[in-house]
Amino acid sequence: MARIILWNSIARRRRSISDTFYDNGLATLRGYLESNGHDVEVIDWARDDFFQGLSTRILARPLRGLYAVLMSTESALIKKALGALSIFLQEILSSLQEQRLADHIQELVEYIKLTRVHIVGVKMWYGEAFENAARFVDELRKQAPEIIIIAGGYHDTLYEEHVLKACQFDLGAVCEGEFPLEQILLVMEKHELYWDKEKVLAEITQMAEEGKIENLLYRKDGQIKKTARHQLTVHSSKSIPRYKQDENKVWIHVMVESLGCDWGKCSFCVHPYFYPHYSLREPEEIIREIKAMKGFGIGVFRFAGSDTPPSFGAKIAEKILEEKLNVIFGMGSRAQRGAKEHFDGLVASYATLIQSGLRAVFMGGECGNDFINREVMNKGVGFEDIVYSIKAMREAEKMVGEKVYLSLALIYPPPLLGKATLSQVRNDNIRLLKESQPDSVMVTPPGPFLHTQWYENKEKFGFKLDEDILQRAMKYEYVLYKPPHLWPKLGIELEGRPFEVILSECGELRKYIETYLGIPTDISDEHFLMFYAAGIREKVAIFRAKYQTMLDIVSCDYSYTRRLSERVNEFSRQLAGTL
Repeated sequence: MARIILWNSIARRRRSISDTFYDNGLATLRGYLESNGHDVEVIDWARDDFFQGLSTRILARPLRGLYAVLMSTESALIKKALGALSIFLQEILSSLQEQRLADHIQELVEYIKLTRVHIVGVKMWYGEAFENAARFVDELRKQAPEIIIIAGGYHDTLYEEHVLKACQFDLGAVCEGEFPLEQILLVMEKHELYWDKEKVLAEITQMAEEGKIENLLYRKDGQIKKTARHQLTVHSSKSIPRYKQDENKVWIHVMVESLGCDWGKCSFCVHPYFYPHYSLREPEEIIREIKAMKGFGIGVFRFAGSDTPPSFGAKIAEKILEEKLNVIFGMGSRAQRGAKEHFDGLVASYATLIQSGLRAVFMGGECGNDFINREVMNKGVGFEDIVYSIKAMREAEKMVGEKVYLSLALIYPPPLLGKATLSQVRNDNIRLLKESQPDSVMVTPPGPFLHTQWYENKEKFGFKLDEDILQRAMKYEYVLYKPPHLWPKLGIELEGRPFEVILSECGELRKYIETYLGIPTDISDEHFLMFYAAGIREKVAIFRAKYQTMLDIVSCDYSYTRRLSERVNEFSRQLAGTL
């Protein structure tokens, strides 16, 4: 029996109230590998108690009060004085958090040495979590050089060889990591009695060169190489995650119901590179997983696919209704092309979804300007499609008598290509929001991510990137609540404007939406699921909850968020019938 430890890298502070959801990726790896006879230990620090332990209330509580005053006062003098004090206290708190996390990393290295394990996998995340993973790898290599260390997760899948250039991982597993990990562990079993890391790596490298291991990054003759991607055509083979019960996790299961996107052509999106083919999971398999999670104690779900078409979602919903499963869930769903012409069918699909438990939807609108959505985003839908897709959802709400909370995403300011003005785009976005009336708007600045059309054809879209942009992007700490002047330099310009200006323009629209349209911003479908489960369902209460959770995140005093999580967990277990 081969043994492997999987560790979930984290930042020293929370970025979102959904950070502590059960990690379905690591749990899926565990389920798959244990089913094949391997011993898997998952170490997940993304927990309410762990984040709280990195902070200290002596500093966090005063910071929370300072930020509350800063957000409410109009006095420039008070803002300046309290702003300087808050930065001073934050620096002290950050230093303390950094030292505490460094101590935990050292303790983790000591623990791994004691277990005598030969292979360790690290789930990668962006920004500070990436740097903490690199710190862990350096320390582990120093103290236990005989251990093979493997990178994995979304960050590794996106940046591939650039991760291995920046960190001293021996190998990398991309996309579905279970496929290369299974092969690696089988090689390890043959060498476990007389362990020799170099011999094991040599055999893995030989198999990779012969095309016998897919989804693998490896080193050979001073170069970083990668094998072919494992292409999933039927997505029914995904293992059911195996969680370990933990009161400090949020009892919401993120379920992979599809891979890729049924459109897969958006210029800003990495999904076409990850998954060239759209793959749907059989509804029966999804129901099997829902039942397993309900048995575990979870009754709240979030479909993880980038797009769950209402027609496919309705098939899942029909099975949920047939089985009389008491659940609630959220999902991502694109606006439907030709929504006006197919309005009645769209209403019927959404009605079935709502009857079965749909309570939150994330939709990428991107822009209210049809030229931008067509020529810049290549979104495949226009203003009318977005509006009528949302109208269909609202009509279905009325039919069923249940509310669905819609989070609509905008990318602003977009590339203009010299054929539109920012004022036009801004006005069209506002017109879209007035027409559609979403429950929240996610406003994010444009990012030319690696492998997207915006990156590959950056000059065409007006982007100018520094030479070291990939190294910076991997380590960049992206936090929407930061004032633009506090964001570190990223090395991106859009049509002659530096990234700080882009952030300011993005923030200006966000502020207008909240102040003049009365729509909260930056509440995702995941957050709406938590609010719904906690009984926070009216607009005023949602605004208040958003404000309180934001204070938690910026101050690192997570008292409100922890109480929120407790209410969510109680609701989830009640739905599951285990409370």
